[in-house]
Amino acid sequence: MKKRKAGLKIGARLTLFLVSYMPLFIIMIFGQFYKYSDYLNWGGVSWESLFVFTKYFGAAALLIVLSIYGAVGLKILLTNIERRAKTNGDLVRIEDIENKNSESISYLFTYIIPFVFQDLSSMINVFSVAVLLVVTFLIYSNSSMLLINPTISMRYSLYMIEYTDSDSEKKKKGMVISRNKFLEEDDQVKIKKIGHKLFFAVDMGGNDAS
Repeated sequence: MKKRKAGLKIGARLTLFLVSYMPLFIIMIFGQFYKYSDYLNWGGVSWESLFVFTKYFGAAALLIVLSIYGAVGLKILLTNIERRAKTNGDLVRIEDIENKNSESISYLFTYIIPFVFQDLSSMINVFSVAVLLVVTFLIYSNSSMLLINPTISMRYSLYMIEYTDSDSEKKKKGMVISRNKFLEEDDQVKIKKIGHKLFFAVDMGGNDAS
């Protein structure tokens, strides 16, 4: 029985998930600080001031930390994946290709917009958002949604491709992200596995978009 290669580790999948929600986090952080800006006056260090900050800005501060973690993690992740794809990725030829960038728009409105107007000073709202995010992550990290990412789509393109590899003429299908926004049939790319039928692709024609 052929041993199947593992995809991304949990930390890498968490990074992709956090980055996919970064537009939401930025909106929620800005809204929270703007709405309760009167509580930002320095009142010294005390249990009361700590309680006030935690109540009105604790969740927003956590979102800031998660956003920074996601942004830094994404930079490291994509750099490493691209390097590995170039050095030891599988060389394949694209037989058929379909641009899937529109999936990111659907993700944006379906999974992100409903959270926008939540008041993070309410523990009920914070708990509800946290539970929904955890459930969404568990689904997201084990599905093709892993590559459906509004933030990444600003620089990378998402494709569904049918391809043949250099070892056989058997046609296979998979979803890939690539810097190249203009991949076409008969292009040769090197692909690196990210998840089940999910890959990072490097164009061997040297025409990757910067």
